[in-house]
Amino acid sequence: MDDPTRFEQLVQFCAPTGLSEAIDGAARLKWQSKSEYIRQSVIVRLKADGIDPRQFAGVA
Repeated sequence: MDDPTRFEQLVQFCAPTGLSEAIDGAARLKWQSKSEYIRQSVIVRLKADGIDPRQFAGVA
């Protein structure tokens, strides 16, 4: 059975000093993990840029 909360692909990036701590703080305010906060933020930005992330679902 597929578990929608199980993610298999790791994505990493370098960030300027302080960004990681800012993300931690924002995630805590929303009662989310850091990873979930970043995932949701990227999805929102992709949609704002006209990209539908669902079109890439299952693409390896």
